[in-house]
Amino acid sequence: MRKLAMEKYGCRGFASLREGDEEIAISYWENEKQIQAWKADAEHVQAQKKGRSKWYRSCHVQVAKVVREYGSI
Repeated sequence: MRKLAMEKYGCRGFASLREGDEEIAISYWENEKQIQAWKADAEHVQAQKKGRSKWYRSCHVQVAKVVREYGSI
């Protein structure tokens, strides 16, 4: 799914972290139009349904805008 999101819909990056039964996944997008197109993708919709029925008890999605980013490498 990650490859599809990046190649077809323009996802700029993806990171995830798991601790016990909890998982946080963050994807980075250029604009909300790309996010909406990804959300509507038939293959993605099926993967979400499978995830909810097979692996996850619940799912919560937030769409947020990064106002500032800084750090050192």
